[in-house]
Amino acid sequence: MRQIKILVLCAGLLLIGFGQSVWAEEAAPAANRAGHFAFGAGFGPMLSTESGSILGLEFMADYFLSHELSVGPLLQVGFDNNFSQVGLTAQLKYTFDIAANPRVHPNVQGGFGFISASNGSDETDFLMPLGGGVDVEVAKHLFLNSTLLLNVTGLRDDLYVSWFFGFRVEI
Repeated sequence: MRQIKILVLCAGLLLIGFGQSVWAEEAAPAANRAGHFAFGAGFGPMLSTESGSILGLEFMADYFLSHELSVGPLLQVGFDNNFSQVGLTAQLKYTFDIAANPRVHPNVQGGFGFISASNGSDETDFLMPLGGGVDVEVAKHLFLNSTLLLNVTGLRDDLYVSWFFGFRVEI
């Protein structure tokens, strides 16, 4: 639990420090995202997995049904020397626009799919990631992001946390 508090504190400090320069700039109103795609990748820790804390990677794609609402796959891959896990889910994401800070886009998301874990023997069960994050626009259609997910599974350790830092491109 202490690790999670430290990670959340660090994320907040990074967003405040990095966000100040982005928030200070004037930006044009956000274009309507409906009908557009977004693709991204990230890396970061996966905490409290069956093997403890491991390195994680995420790959995502979104299709925007409306300006705020998108759907798409999320692939989470975690590994260390003796353990690996792969989770694939269909995510529903709601992205907010902040009028005072048009380059900052917080979001909430949830999904459902499956996870497969291997540490000598293979286990497969359901995976339900719930959480959110923030995207900060650094160039037109390019975003840096941070995502924090609470992952509920049917595996022995039925709960783990993923915290990813990465980028997203909207097309």
